[in-house]
Amino acid sequence: MTEKETENDLKGYIDKFFDELVLYDDYKNGHCYKDLLKAGIDLFFEHENSYNAYEIYRTFFMIYQITDEDNLKNNGEVITLVKEPNVILNLVKTMKKYEESTGDLIDKQRDHLIHSVNVFLLGLAIYAQNRKYREFFQGYVFKSNYDTYYRLENGDFSHEEFLYRWGIAALFHDIGYPVEIIGKQLKKFINGGVKSISPTYSADTAIDFKDFNEFNTLVKLDCNFADEFTKTYPEAKFLNLFKPTDIVAHKISTDFGSVNVNDVTNHLDNFVYSMGELGFIDHGFFSCILVLNSYGYLIQKYAQNHDFFFYPIVDSASAILLHNYYRNVLQKDPFNLRELHPSQSPLAFLLILCDELQEWGRQAFGVKDKQKAHVNGFKLTIDDDMLNIRYIGQSGYLGKGFHKDKRALLYNVLSVDSVFQSGLIVSTDVQEHFITSGIDDDIQGPDILLRNVENLAIMIHEYYNDTIRKEYEDAVEKGDVSEELQEKYDGIKSYHELSPQLKIANIRQARSIPTKLAMIGCEIANKSDERPAITEFSPDEVEDLAIFEHDEWCKEKEGTGWTYGEVKDTDNFITPYLVPWDELTEEIKEYDRDPARNIPSLMQSIGLKVVTSKIRLLTFEMHDSYQQDVAFDDLPEYVKYTNYKQADYLIKILSLMGYSVVDADSSGEAITGFDYDTLDYFAEREHEAWCKLKFNLGWRYGPVKDEISKTNPNLVEWDVLDFDNKEANRNTFKNLPEMCRKVDLKIVKN
Repeated sequence: MTEKETENDLKGYIDKFFDELVLYDDYKNGHCYKDLLKAGIDLFFEHENSYNAYEIYRTFFMIYQITDEDNLKNNGEVITLVKEPNVILNLVKTMKKYEESTGDLIDKQRDHLIHSVNVFLLGLAIYAQNRKYREFFQGYVFKSNYDTYYRLENGDFSHEEFLYRWGIAALFHDIGYPVEIIGKQLKKFINGGVKSISPTYSADTAIDFKDFNEFNTLVKLDCNFADEFTKTYPEAKFLNLFKPTDIVAHKISTDFGSVNVNDVTNHLDNFVYSMGELGFIDHGFFSCILVLNSYGYLIQKYAQNHDFFFYPIVDSASAILLHNYYRNVLQKDPFNLRELHPSQSPLAFLLILCDELQEWGRQAFGVKDKQKAHVNGFKLTIDDDMLNIRYIGQSGYLGKGFHKDKRALLYNVLSVDSVFQSGLIVSTDVQEHFITSGIDDDIQGPDILLRNVENLAIMIHEYYNDTIRKEYEDAVEKGDVSEELQEKYDGIKSYHELSPQLKIANIRQARSIPTKLAMIGCEIANKSDERPAITEFSPDEVEDLAIFEHDEWCKEKEGTGWTYGEVKDTDNFITPYLVPWDELTEEIKEYDRDPARNIPSLMQSIGLKVVTSKIRLLTFEMHDSYQQDVAFDDLPEYVKYTNYKQADYLIKILSLMGYSVVDADSSGEAITGFDYDTLDYFAEREHEAWCKLKFNLGWRYGPVKDEISKTNPNLVEWDVLDFDNKEANRNTFKNLPEMCRKVDLKIVKN
């Protein structure tokens, strides 16, 4: 959906917000993070799809990634890596996969990934355009006891404080929606099943937690986590501040003075059971807990100032809870609160408003939702006194009173006039009754800090420029300069001269390096790491990385509106290279091979190096233990890949039972063995994973193992597998602690 299609000034409002925004990391550390986020948003406006929506998520949460503050610098140069997955982004990926994969199994379900980004943008627009809302938000921050909010260089309040808090609230407000999806699936399956026996049957279903308290608990890394907070709020000492529901209960009681903290605590403690009894699921409740659990862990582990959790994060998480909880609970007995005033909880006010107003372009996943009409576009005007939104429906039936019901709901829940003195105007563009018309997700590498990604992107672009210069010089010498090469040479620019879109393309390539390295059993390490640096890859490894890079490039181009055409046309987003790898010429393939070859020198340029991953070393050890007759390096590439994946699967299987594989010098007592039942469980899971991997590589069952026809007699269910092969799988885990020890790893119980 482009700006022209919607005929509104939302993009103009966003431009205004960013024009007035200054990011701390940009002016303090010389980065260009604002440009990267804005470029991603611009692409989303041009091509509103899940690819560009996820890029906004990824850029935002990499800008504000929480890492070890004590190890950020070495001789003034930032070289820190993030060695664990970005738990925040992993939650986003999970929500996205659930929505796309399970929608056909339930009646009502619409997109939440793109929706959340649009909610985020709408909130930025309101903040930019409405002075009264900005005053309410800033006043709320000032009256709190949090004095480390974002400031400009001159010490004044920075709009970055709003960007940060609002970004978490808006982008995360539906992150718990998979829980609701599961509940709806169960209800549809049970009721659909029993009604197929007889329409007189009916059955109620509910999601139950065996131990909700386990989910409703922050990981306790620092027993003194809440000490400073309780000095300011001594009444909070009587609450469990490692318990998300107690944390938000205190926040609600503080923000809404008439609400008794014990009443809210008791209600939230029993809310999950009430949902079960009443047959509904409030995904905002689960979203709130997920946010607090995630950030509670990260801030305890990395941040020095724990107020960072108890003020901005709790503010955002509470808004997430309140976006449904306020009208469904707090406005009813026994609380009976009136309309929410923006001074009480500015983020909750804005989230309820934007979440309810954002209707345009929401993809339907549910069976019945696919059959309904939807808002295709909108016209929007926002100023200091009024918000006017006009929905455009191009097909289907929006429902009689659609805009009236929406406006009435918002006026019942929010003190709208406090922000928009001239009111909130909601309309549709025609009468309602005429609105009618007939590589592999498993491959993961550690995340790199955005500051390192930015440095890598600069180097990647410089290498690209060097490649074009050399190619041009060779062509000039031969007297054979093509029109396309001349255009590339004339267009050479420094990284800082590139458009934001081209900067993002380089950022994407840099961000993919850990994943590429993981594919070939390598990883990035600091120069102090004892493992020898890898300075070049084998031709087969280069080819694998180049193919992966081309596939990623194709996804990027398709996600940003490019299409295939025999003649390149940059103005109309047409390229002849949007084809499978095998259809590229050798000359074009070199543009993907060169970046792969350059990875080791790229790492060296920012004070890092490429090393053999310990998982790869573990793979070598496992291979040597079972196949002494064939050297690992002599194996076919696909067999090496299978072995890498199997080692990775072993670690994932261990995690199912609460074990982790960590560096030998990490804390925790090393596990030296497992009992028989545990070995049998691990072995069965490992066999299932091996079968799945083989099937994905084109293998099938056959009475005889045959490398040519890809048949294997062991591609059977565990219960059918013979004893010797079962025992071999058990021995893998029986010997695993010792194999880990040999490569400076160990297994610990979490």
